[in-house]
Amino acid sequence: MRFGVPILVFLALCLGSSRAGAASCASFAVLKSYDADAHRLEVTYARGSRAKYFPKPEGTPRDSSKIPATCKKKVTKETSLAVKASGGRFSMTQVRSNFQGKMLNDTDDPNWLPAKLTQLIADKTQVVVVIRPGVGKDAPLGITTIYLPITDEERAEIKRLDDQAEDV
Repeated sequence: MRFGVPILVFLALCLGSSRAGAASCASFAVLKSYDADAHRLEVTYARGSRAKYFPKPEGTPRDSSKIPATCKKKVTKETSLAVKASGGRFSMTQVRSNFQGKMLNDTDDPNWLPAKLTQLIADKTQVVVVIRPGVGKDAPLGITTIYLPITDEERAEIKRLDDQAEDV
């Protein structure tokens, strides 16, 4: 019995590590097409600069980003990703603003997300997508969050905060 608990803990860790690839990752992407019936979004991965895409005011800690690590090539081979218009925090596809990270989705309107995706596709907007595997062994990869590009208003707010900052 003395060795039973450590063995069970070890087995749980080993089984848990098999889902180590289940962690979220992020990549720059351009949305290509959306299939509302299949709830799939076709993307093309792109290159981008996080420093330019997510500028921060002076004095902001470097580790304050909510964007996960960059996706590995194994993940970016998958260009058709699942999209969910409703659900819980990690299952629903959220569209967020860049600087403050506020969710923009209208959860009461089931047509809001498809309309926003269609708009982003038409505008050929480069966004940051956060990709996460679904629940279950054979669950497809899905987009949990889409971060929109930084806006002029957000740039102005960052400039205002930088100008307001005092050197100590």
